[in-house]
Amino acid sequence: MEWFHCNRCFRRKGQNFAVSSCGHICCEGCVDPKQCSVCGAPCNYLPITNEMKPREKAFFKDPVKLIKSQLEHIAQIALFQRKQKEHVTAHFKHRSAELERRLKEVTEQGYRQVSELKRENAELKKPLSQRRVSPGQFPTSG
Repeated sequence: MEWFHCNRCFRRKGQNFAVSSCGHICCEGCVDPKQCSVCGAPCNYLPITNEMKPREKAFFKDPVKLIKSQLEHIAQIALFQRKQKEHVTAHFKHRSAELERRLKEVTEQGYRQVSELKRENAELKKPLSQRRVSPGQFPTSG
């Protein structure tokens, strides 16, 4: 965090710094507890230390390092999501292959049954065709 200077006296070393609620950085010698030493607006000061909250500390980090760490995090998220999608895709491919195999079995079974029924039907028609007589030969009751 050595890139910044006091916005009033422009010193950058040997001092403790604070950032005002209006966004100005001041060294401890220039801090006015009642108002901003730079713009005069009423404000509060936050000491710039390693104990700051991560959200506040981010404003003082090297942007390149910050981007790299965020990109690494985003890459982890993307990898996790890709693996989840691959897992789901593999499941449905396996399930689809299983269902196609089952459909083929059922279709073949249906064809066999139809074939068997046709054969059985033909066998049952044979005796019927042999028993048929012409209409003039039926006995008539009187």
